[in-house]
Amino acid sequence: MRLPLNLAILVCFAVSIAAAPVLAVVTLDGSIAGDDYSLESVQTVESGLNNTTDNELNAAWAKIEGNVLYLTLTGNLASNFNKLNIFIDSVAGGENTLTNSTDFGGNNPSTDGWAGKHAGFTFDRGFEADYLLSLRNGFIAGPQFDVTFNSVGNATVIETSSDIFGGSLAGANPNVGASGLGIAFDNSNVAGVAAGDGPANQAAAIAVQTGLELAIPLAAIGSPGIGDCIKISAMINGTNHDYLSNQFLGSIDGEFPYGQINLGGDGEGTFTGTVGQINLNDNDYASGLQYFQVCIVPEPSSLALVGLAAAAFACIGLRRRK
Repeated sequence: MRLPLNLAILVCFAVSIAAAPVLAVVTLDGSIAGDDYSLESVQTVESGLNNTTDNELNAAWAKIEGNVLYLTLTGNLASNFNKLNIFIDSVAGGENTLTNSTDFGGNNPSTDGWAGKHAGFTFDRGFEADYLLSLRNGFIAGPQFDVTFNSVGNATVIETSSDIFGGSLAGANPNVGASGLGIAFDNSNVAGVAAGDGPANQAAAIAVQTGLELAIPLAAIGSPGIGDCIKISAMINGTNHDYLSNQFLGSIDGEFPYGQINLGGDGEGTFTGTVGQINLNDNDYASGLQYFQVCIVPEPSSLALVGLAAAAFACIGLRRRK
């Protein structure tokens, strides 16, 4: 039986709308559970920095939705103000070799003293840092979680926020200051990467679901667009930015002995007072790529609109064929 024309058109639209994908809303809670993330990088080495159930980066998970980069680094961070530093290469330019602060002849902010400690530090070829998120927690008057968000290559401080969880070492804050960052931290993991100097159990690393979860507006990192790839280099540093662990994502290669020891300040575990001697291009102690990337593609909702438009034209064609 042939449907009346008006009813046929309504059915045409209804079917096309029903076929449109429903996007999962990210719950900012410090967990990847239920958030439809993609796995981007997995740890290859056991943690060498005082790891009982802290100072480990198990895996990186990410997705881009609604002009927001959602990024979760599963694992733990010691509550002694050790730094979880996340360098982001999202636009043209930036620094492959980091310079000092503008106070000492370089190009970077003096916030938290990071630039002075990193001056001379060199990333892998192809990575030019544009931004740095530095996160840490510990105790001063009480427990607190702090974050700084800096441009790299110019003196702009985007965000400096203390005690973002209101007197707690962990929690969730969907809107941290003027930058619009969302940050959640769940430090409850007791599995994943073990303490030691051997290869990591990667299945155990992938199984960890909790850690640091970020919602980073693309507008806050230079507004990269469709077709661009955002490169991320995450690493755990000491309290004063002067002693790098072996916990990186992308991970350091686990070939003995390098990669299975902390990089320290010179790449071989020695404390030198800075990390400026480290060159991640030096495959003697940092083979592989110490970054991963998340590429921006058209969202399913955009593709659905294209599909709806096609359906509309089909329906119009149906009407014209009456």
